Amino acid sequence: MKVHLLGTGAAEGIPAFYCRCRVCREAAERGGVELRTRSSVFIDGTLKFDNGPDTYAQKVRHRLDLTAMTALVFTHAHEDHFTPTELIWRARNFIQAGVPKPLSVFGNAVVGELLQSLCERYKLDKGEFCDKLSLKFTQVEPFVPFATGPHTIHPVRATHDPNQVSHNYVVMRDGRAVLIGFDTGRYDEATWEYLSNFRLDCALMDCTTGQRPEGVYHMGLEDNLRVREEMLKRGIIDVRTRYVLTHISHGGGWLHTELKEHAAQAGMIAAFDGMVIDV
Repeated sequence: MKVHLLGTGAAEGIPAFYCRCRVCREAAERGGVELRTRSSVFIDGTLKFDNGPDTYAQKVRHRLDLTAMTALVFTHAHEDHFTPTELIWRARNFIQAGVPKPLSVFGNAVVGELLQSLCERYKLDKGEFCDKLSLKFTQVEPFVPFATGPHTIHPVRATHDPNQVSHNYVVMRDGRAVLIGFDTGRYDEATWEYLSNFRLDCALMDCTTGQRPEGVYHMGLEDNLRVREEMLKRGIIDVRTRYVLTHISHGGGWLHTELKEHAAQAGMIAAFDGMVIDV
């Protein structure tokens, strides 16, 4: 699998909109890998996880062909991961040439409700709306796998928002397995037990809080040390598994170059926007 990290930032991005902290100031000055757009991953050029407010900028920056996207999977309905109005541009009246492939959209109940609200805004029933945008929505549940194209996807329960079911996902293709671990604290036992069925080749894990342990809604480096150790103990990963830190906030207190150094000391990899991992 080709895993393309389009964005690796938390909700505010780096530099954040209205912040003058050291990380934001120096990131703006240095540019390059220090800049982080909101988190999203594109796998094999057809399967996308999350579609936030930086989707257009990521499309241009990384020269993406979004007409080839056939599946869009949402972790949850927070605005930095789910910006439903960006799907409006799939309507044929916004396209001068070519037609995007039919799009399968997967997400929790709140994602479905917000898509329904978008239908009402445009005064279309759900069937007309989905036909107009050439998409089909399917609600997913933790621990109930589904298939799309050549990929099998296993939703697990993230520890994040008590007001909605947030998901992380194990993506499988040709015997290879990648964990998409955005927006989660340390997992509950049901998720650990389910993950124990897999042997991961790559884990993309939340490290929003950087220097600060949090563990309830997000994770910092210390939380990731504990999670990685638990994964090793349960046989979910081994020493060859690439354990990648992503969903990074300026509030974590580290520039990318600093996080990279601390991650390497812990046997982990610090992600950056545009990173490609061949799994």
